[in-house]
Amino acid sequence: MLKVIAIVLAVTVILIVLLTVKAVHDAKLRQKDQEMMVKSDDELIGEHLYIQRESADDVDVNIYIPDSDEPTPLVINLHGGAFIAGDADTLDTQSERISSDWNCAVVTVNYKLANNGITKQYAVDEVKDTVKYMTANADEYNIDTDNIFILGYSAGGYHAMASCLQLHKEGITVKGQILCYPFISDILEQYTELSDEQKKTISSALFILAGDEPIGKGSLEYKSALDENGVSTELITYDGALHGFIEENNPEYEKLHFHDSKSPEQEKMARQAENDIGKWIGKKYKR
Repeated sequence: MLKVIAIVLAVTVILIVLLTVKAVHDAKLRQKDQEMMVKSDDELIGEHLYIQRESADDVDVNIYIPDSDEPTPLVINLHGGAFIAGDADTLDTQSERISSDWNCAVVTVNYKLANNGITKQYAVDEVKDTVKYMTANADEYNIDTDNIFILGYSAGGYHAMASCLQLHKEGITVKGQILCYPFISDILEQYTELSDEQKKTISSALFILAGDEPIGKGSLEYKSALDENGVSTELITYDGALHGFIEENNPEYEKLHFHDSKSPEQEKMARQAENDIGKWIGKKYKR
């Protein structure tokens, strides 16, 4: 009996050691991936810009402007990464593509990650200030300020929801919020804090879910709250899609070690999702 216990303990110790080694190895690879996400200005397709703010650090953004004689809608495009990882440069190829396909200006926000004391709210403020800057400089960028959409993936979906809510509370209502498998966190609490009128007049919402995965599925509570207040919502679910499938199926992820949803099948669904989002924006877009 003692021999059996000793063997079990030895095997347990070995497993713990192996798991620890793997965790350390994976952490190093994730850090390397984070560094590899960043493009130089020469590599970047979009135009790199720092939006100056009086009482906070500049907001780091990339801008994509289509060739159009008329003012175009604006899409704020927000990467995911569990709040602690990711980079706007991973959306570079996609942003150029959707800017052309949807005939809209696109701005990706390289919001500060929630590390070293930085909060989620800091990133939300960066998104809000980006919307305000682009609105104030609409003529320079040929933007139709009546048609601003905020699009986010996972953690970026949280920032999209939170920035829409807080802008609305300040009297600025964007046209739509596009929420791809978003992390809901405290969004319902924030929505509850709005006045009854504000709850009814918040931006229309499109929910994009990756099958039945739990992170995005949690956002359905927010959809229900919007529906109950008469806010226009739409839900599109891609059965078989994996969390992260839209942003990970772009060239920037090919060199990275971690891209669980990258495959030809997932990429096909990602392009279909982009097409569906573009159609939704088209329906909402009015001059």
